[in-house]
Amino acid sequence: MSHSVEGKLCVCLGLLFCLVLGQTAAAQTNADVAAQLRQRLAAPAAADNEMGAELQRFYAQVNYAPVWTTATGPRAAATAGLKLLRQARDYGLRSDNAAQQAPARVLDSLALPALDSAARLSGRVRAELLLTAQLLQFTTQLRRGHVRPESLQPTTCTADSTFDPVFWLLSARSCADFSRQVLAAQPQSRSYVRLLGAWQRLLRTDSAAARRQQWLVAANLQRLRWEPAADSLYCVVNIPAYSLQVVRRTKVLRTCRVVVGAPATPTPELCSRIRFFETSPRWNVPRSIATREMLPQLRRNPGFLDDNNYILYDRQGRVPNPRRINWKEVSAESFPYVIRQAATSDNALGNVVFRFPNPHDIFLHDTPARRVFSQPKRALSHGCIRLQNPLQLAVFLLRHDFADQPSRAQRNVERMWDSVYGGYSKYFPLRYPVPVYVRYLTCHADDGPSLRQLPDIYGRDATLIAALRGQVAEGAMAGE
Repeated sequence: MSHSVEGKLCVCLGLLFCLVLGQTAAAQTNADVAAQLRQRLAAPAAADNEMGAELQRFYAQVNYAPVWTTATGPRAAATAGLKLLRQARDYGLRSDNAAQQAPARVLDSLALPALDSAARLSGRVRAELLLTAQLLQFTTQLRRGHVRPESLQPTTCTADSTFDPVFWLLSARSCADFSRQVLAAQPQSRSYVRLLGAWQRLLRTDSAAARRQQWLVAANLQRLRWEPAADSLYCVVNIPAYSLQVVRRTKVLRTCRVVVGAPATPTPELCSRIRFFETSPRWNVPRSIATREMLPQLRRNPGFLDDNNYILYDRQGRVPNPRRINWKEVSAESFPYVIRQAATSDNALGNVVFRFPNPHDIFLHDTPARRVFSQPKRALSHGCIRLQNPLQLAVFLLRHDFADQPSRAQRNVERMWDSVYGGYSKYFPLRYPVPVYVRYLTCHADDGPSLRQLPDIYGRDATLIAALRGQVAEGAMAGE
């Protein structure tokens, strides 16, 4: 063998030997990091809080192997993750600079050549835990926000229980585009995407306007994060906009004006599904309306019920004559009657009522008082939602429900009109109940690319904004 070939072979063997030694050292270092992570997360104090339990679950899935660091420094996903944390304000989330700088400083220290092995091991463990905790929190807040809805007001919007930030983050670390996968945890509803886009455009063009609106935008993004993931088709009522939209994916199929609850009897925020509607419905007058509003009128005019097509029932189901009752002796507390209104053109529910399960017993319905839809401010009801064009919605739901059977859909539409014109009640159950979201957005971009502010008719913004501000330092979201 020539000396030149022999020399090249020795060099190659030497490089290979060094590479193997380097890989062995890295493997040993990773094993040491894993042992330290296992030890720290097994400590009783680690499981005493929610984040400690999440960290333990996260690293248990990878057998406690380091996720963000190597023997020579941070992985690409760690660098991308730090960048995401610095961009929290872009997504209407808190921007805690001090907290975000902690893992960055530790990761930077790993590049120091004079760092001894013990310090490097300690730094890697600390960097792993700090960065994982912050990214789990960031991912959770992208989907659900960082204020729980039940802590502010009653709501029947249940958080997306299927979302698991640990699983999501572990999946993202293996993706070619780590940041894109993490950000995909955000809601995909049309309103959220448009509001977020308008907010990010505002950040790029006018920092003064952004500072003025930052907390309002953050509050409304938070509200949209409370909603469960939207189906491809859904109905949404925005209370401050006095409107109902039927939305399919990113397109609004139809819009109609609505009347919502007055400030004294507000419409609640909720998420449910329209399961059926009834044409030419009778109205069972709620006890609160019967005792608070009708009883005083009956004391003045016992003929009030007859004059408005109401029927009075006692506890035995009998129909007494309201003109023979001494209403002055009947108290609201012991009111022994049920009042119903027959299916007529003057019925308070109008020609159709849409029902969806909810603990507030509210619903969507028609109304004979159609002039109110021309008013700009329409917070006038007892909590239920009155629709301007309810029969158009009914036809749409029937055609959607039997989209695979057009002839059957047409027969149901004809039956619906027969019920309306004939004045007899008929139920129309839906094979595929349609989601309905009753939300409270005081800032949105549904009508165009720019932010639009709406009146806070129930005064709900201040409480939510105070909760958001309570979790961040003054000016933190503005980067001050």
